[in-house]
Amino acid sequence: MGFADEQVLVDKASRGDGDAFEVLVSRYERNVYSLAYRLVNDREDAMDIVQDVFLKAYQALPRFRGESKFSTWIHRVCVNASLDYLRKKQKFPAYSLDEPLSLRESSVSRDVEDESGDVEAEVETRALGEAVYSVLKNLEVDHRVVITLCDIQGYSYQEISDMLGLSIGTVKSRLHRARNAVRKLLR
Repeated sequence: MGFADEQVLVDKASRGDGDAFEVLVSRYERNVYSLAYRLVNDREDAMDIVQDVFLKAYQALPRFRGESKFSTWIHRVCVNASLDYLRKKQKFPAYSLDEPLSLRESSVSRDVEDESGDVEAEVETRALGEAVYSVLKNLEVDHRVVITLCDIQGYSYQEISDMLGLSIGTVKSRLHRARNAVRKLLR
């Protein structure tokens, strides 16, 4: 989808065209989910954040001035919603029902049998993903945001600067510190 096509969809959606907004949602929901998941490290919470992001986007779309690309704007809404979620989570910690049950002398895991095909490839992929996510979740939130936006989502320094309202120098500095922290954590 070209920038002009996207702008037409945004204009139509901002005037209340539900079909145009639906096209925008289908175009960006995967990327928004991926970003939210990498920031909050929980699938269910990431899905809730995605719903919240598109609800906020729909409500705010008439005020969208088009000074940046829609994708940059929607990802900024996602970063803000994810950071809000993380702040709330710090105030009210949640306990996972998926964690193993700890008994006096042992623990019991809640495993569900996987009926998919190639188990070895799935295990390798899952192990790599878990290693990456465990490193990311141990980073400071500011560092996790910039490294996710740059190295995983592929945004430029300028786009990250626009999204986060930071100078390019601050983005580069945080990214440098984040990458150094990742190197240390991977050792």
